[in-house]
Amino acid sequence: MNERAVAVAARPTRVRYVVLAWICSLSMLTYIDRVCIKEVRPAIQRSLTDADGRPMSNEDFAWVFSAFALSYSLFEVPSGWLADRIGARKVLSRIVLCWSFFTAATGLAWNWFSLVLFRFLFGAGEAGAYPTSGRALRNWFSFRQRGLAQGAPWIFGRWGGALAPMLIAAAAAWLGWRGAFILFGLVGVVWVVFFWWWFRDHPREHPGVNEAELLEIEEGRLTVDKPAPLAWGQALRSPTLWILCLMYFCSNAGWCLFITWAMAAFAGVLHLDGWGLRSAAGAPLFFGGIACGLGGLFTDRQVQVWGRRWGRTLQGAISYALGGLFFLIAVTQTNPLLAVGALCLASFGKDFAMAASWSTTIDIGHRYSGTIAGFMNMIGNLGTVFSPPIVAWLARISGTAESSNWKAALYYSAAMFFVASVCWLFINPRRVIVYSPEHYDRLKAEGALA
Repeated sequence: MNERAVAVAARPTRVRYVVLAWICSLSMLTYIDRVCIKEVRPAIQRSLTDADGRPMSNEDFAWVFSAFALSYSLFEVPSGWLADRIGARKVLSRIVLCWSFFTAATGLAWNWFSLVLFRFLFGAGEAGAYPTSGRALRNWFSFRQRGLAQGAPWIFGRWGGALAPMLIAAAAAWLGWRGAFILFGLVGVVWVVFFWWWFRDHPREHPGVNEAELLEIEEGRLTVDKPAPLAWGQALRSPTLWILCLMYFCSNAGWCLFITWAMAAFAGVLHLDGWGLRSAAGAPLFFGGIACGLGGLFTDRQVQVWGRRWGRTLQGAISYALGGLFFLIAVTQTNPLLAVGALCLASFGKDFAMAASWSTTIDIGHRYSGTIAGFMNMIGNLGTVFSPPIVAWLARISGTAESSNWKAALYYSAAMFFVASVCWLFINPRRVIVYSPEHYDRLKAEGALA
């Protein structure tokens, strides 16, 4: 028996699951740093003044949320493209260092404008984290585990978001809200040091991977991707790309309530406060995290049974429809426990489709999946740009002079989810869209499009 045969017969190493753990920890950090601001929003509004020297209103603070989302959207495609070009190790390290610096800088803000500026720069730093992670995982996981690999990071991202209010409340009680942001920024710097030392872009570059694991990872595809160029014209003419982006726009527009105005909305609609309010605001993200994992396993299974077309799209359509329905049910509940339960199910329904969404970007983007994922996330996060001011405005105009009516936010989120559900019916994940017709036909004939 030759050396390669002996190596292949050995028990496969499991380095790819350590890679997945690194990406999951990254995802958790992104959401802790992104979501924690909603908990200390009232303290920030009391501390800082607007452009006219007055205390910040809710509508002023909406632009703080939107500033992050705008830059996050604008830098998605460049970050995804850079990951495709120079590798995930370099890009993720730079991303985390940048966002950690501006997370810490948030604690140094002195007025509304400086806070908006720091959150804009924070969003630019964090942009590309998920497209770059998706590109990394494409190298480390086979096609049959694509849903699992895409679903797992979202579990920890959502759980990071669920924990963020409690973590920053504890840190702020000790250090104040300014010191809490500086502490969170330092955690990201420590993460980068160890990630850079351990991670490699490709399993063939990692000393811990044996031949048996390489065979499992490269199952169903060529060892080396063909160097066919990205055909932007072909990609931008694809209806699937634009409908996928519209779906993700509506998805984020509806879901961002949970990471922006959840504390205010739950206090206004459910009359909660203190740790009960923090738990209620984090609960939808916690259950959403569970849905991300289950949805990843489910889409892998459904693709084997139904193929990519319906294995991805039916899951998305049904999940968003149920998410919208449970938002409407939450509006009708007077019992806070039942209302929170309905909101948890709305979040669960939406997030059950997350792995299908991101797996679709790999299906249609192939070796340029980082770029395509960045494009989808760029358009999608424009929904997070526009929604916080819209929701604050709806709450104000539908309320009274004394209080806002946050039920309008739930109706808005439900409507966005229903539109996303319909979009899924017109998405086709079966065809790679990033190559010119001649390159597509050649790669398909060579079996290189898995």
